[in-house]
Amino acid sequence: MENAAKIFPATSNAKDERVFRFACELNENVIPEALQQAVDDSMEDFSLFACVMRKGLFWNYLEESDLKPIVREEYKEPCDRMYERDQKNLLFEVTYFKRRINLEVYHALADGTGVMWFLKTIVYRYLIQTHPDKVKGPVTRLDIDMTDYEQREDSFEKYYEKEKKNIKIPRYKSFQLRYPKLQDASQSIVEGIAPVDKLIEASHKYHTTVTVLLTAVFFCAIAKEMSPAQRKKPVALMIPVNLRQFFPSASGRNYFSWIDIGYDFSKDSDKLEDVISYVSDFFKREITRERMAYRVNEYVGIEHKFILRMVPLEIKTRFLQLGNWQNRNSNTAIFSNVGKVTMPEECRPFIRLFDFFTSTPHMQLCMCSYGNNMVMSFTSVFENTTMRRNFFRMLTQMGIPVEIAARP
Repeated sequence: MENAAKIFPATSNAKDERVFRFACELNENVIPEALQQAVDDSMEDFSLFACVMRKGLFWNYLEESDLKPIVREEYKEPCDRMYERDQKNLLFEVTYFKRRINLEVYHALADGTGVMWFLKTIVYRYLIQTHPDKVKGPVTRLDIDMTDYEQREDSFEKYYEKEKKNIKIPRYKSFQLRYPKLQDASQSIVEGIAPVDKLIEASHKYHTTVTVLLTAVFFCAIAKEMSPAQRKKPVALMIPVNLRQFFPSASGRNYFSWIDIGYDFSKDSDKLEDVISYVSDFFKREITRERMAYRVNEYVGIEHKFILRMVPLEIKTRFLQLGNWQNRNSNTAIFSNVGKVTMPEECRPFIRLFDFFTSTPHMQLCMCSYGNNMVMSFTSVFENTTMRRNFFRMLTQMGIPVEIAARP
């Protein structure tokens, strides 16, 4: 099991289950029998998802199993517990509700890219069955080209370099959200759907990209609720980065890193255009092959230390939990973007959108697009919804229509 995934079993808890949901909303109700067949067929291409988590002496590890996934109508809260310690169970589940196909996955199994590959395959196989006159296949048209070996490859190890470079990585002691939390460790989900063309048009007015624009809007939405005293600490966002764009990999496992970007509203302008300029420059400086390689080498290098490798799992777990608790103060929120989802053109009449969101101990914004629909999904453990309202209100003030859907 790759380096990133080893942390999740140790740090998962009732406040953060480390589960994310990817979903596809069709233009018609789901046929359960066809979905079950599509999942069964897709497992032949994604054997990684048949693995279960096992406990070793020094690390947890993934083991192949003969367990079969059972498709069910949605029956529990989104992103509920998936991993049960010392239990042999699959680490993913497929459910449906009316027009939506849901794929929930425990993060130790795969990252967002790997999960999206799996969901796209399930949806495509489903449409081949339900609309054989229009969607004819083959599945290779999805351009997910990987062997079973490549799918399971640990790309962290493949690209690890022992040589150290002296690169300073930004870290922050950031402003923390301190609102009353929802009861029973539950979370609220608010989704906004906006036209991609309108977002592109707005970003061009600021001479930037959609990702930079929305990152800056997220910063400003948080800042609007901060008192002068609170502004003495920077707002910091953790932003996962897909490493496959820098290091060629067909792995369906975890292969991501992240950047931490902070903005100090006590010293710098709170005008959107100034925040956009800062974010744009930061991304250009930090999201490069060299700097991402340094982050990964620093991260993987810890595991390569002989003394740490010989420490029993139970002791490692306690230290990982302590480190996870300490790191929570380094970021205010998380912003995750899996980008543009593509499917073969003949699928377009049957698919409205794709979206995803994740469990969180604080607040997280996730986004992806399909066709002309950009879905921006907030998950939060807080009763207060003002920051999310600020975010979407700023978009509508730019002339970007936003359709809001919410779960309690």
